[in-house]
Amino acid sequence: MKYDLLFGKSAFCLPGGAADVVAKASQADLRVLIALGSGRFCDETQIANFLGISVSAVVRSLEFWRGAGVVDAQEETEEGSLAVREVSAPAPEQQQKTDIVRKSAPSVERDSYTGEEINRICAQNQNIPLLIDACQTILEKTFTKTEISSIVYLSDHLRLDDEYIMMLCTYCKGRDKASVRYVEKVALSLYDSGIVSVPELDKYIKKERKKNDAESNIRKLFGIGERALTQKEAAFIEKWITEWDMPFEVIEKAYEVMMSVGTVEKPSFAYENSILEKWHAAGCKTAADADALISSGKKPQGKNSKKESSFDLDEFFELAVKRGAGRADGIKTGE
Repeated sequence: MKYDLLFGKSAFCLPGGAADVVAKASQADLRVLIALGSGRFCDETQIANFLGISVSAVVRSLEFWRGAGVVDAQEETEEGSLAVREVSAPAPEQQQKTDIVRKSAPSVERDSYTGEEINRICAQNQNIPLLIDACQTILEKTFTKTEISSIVYLSDHLRLDDEYIMMLCTYCKGRDKASVRYVEKVALSLYDSGIVSVPELDKYIKKERKKNDAESNIRKLFGIGERALTQKEAAFIEKWITEWDMPFEVIEKAYEVMMSVGTVEKPSFAYENSILEKWHAAGCKTAADADALISSGKKPQGKNSKKESSFDLDEFFELAVKRGAGRADGIKTGE
């Protein structure tokens, strides 16, 4: 069956980009968008009064549509009303994912959620109570009203998927940070960085786990213990693990080479870095690659060891023989 819109004597239009994110929009978001698109209201209070919802709920919905590139808020006009300008959504080729990405977290605070609003949101979206129960199970605690408000904030306002929020709770719990406040803090940081989808979060978590495991192994290798890393030590580890993507076996091999040098009395991050830098430039990806490089005679040199010869030894002896022959001819000529 085909359906047509009955415009009657009047009509109003909405940006086409709204359809791209409508799946993430709540019932309140859609009502606010229609009210705004009607042109009959010019500020949050008027929309709230018309729809029978709180001003903070209207603000959250407007922030949602602003983040989606559907509306744009300007400064108040001389008449004191808020001018809202409709803008087109990003072109498909410019928006590589359908998730809503904002440059920074919205200004609305989670504390703006009242008990009445939380009940209303949970009634409209029955997945949120299930999400809250799942997060309580993951973090092994019963949430307070403030903690429930945090979960609602992540779901209702930041529009993070349920799987995303549960995955983040699991990650934080694994780091012995079973605090909803910590989960919220990490979520806001990731949100500001543009990490807002499940695949992006999964990639981030794997990267962080790899980095943390490597740092733990390096601490044991260098005998650092639990003390805080110095700024230089942290920078070296970041370079080895993140920038150069060095497996721990290669870092361990470089450590063995460093400690085998007679002039080295104690482990040095700078010395280790000088070895790894040469191995990275040579394309070493495994300990076997490093062994092959060492066997070839191109041994890495630290700052405390003798510098590698910059010329070929065979070539040197050949030139020496020629110079000797030349001097001998000169003597004969003089005689």
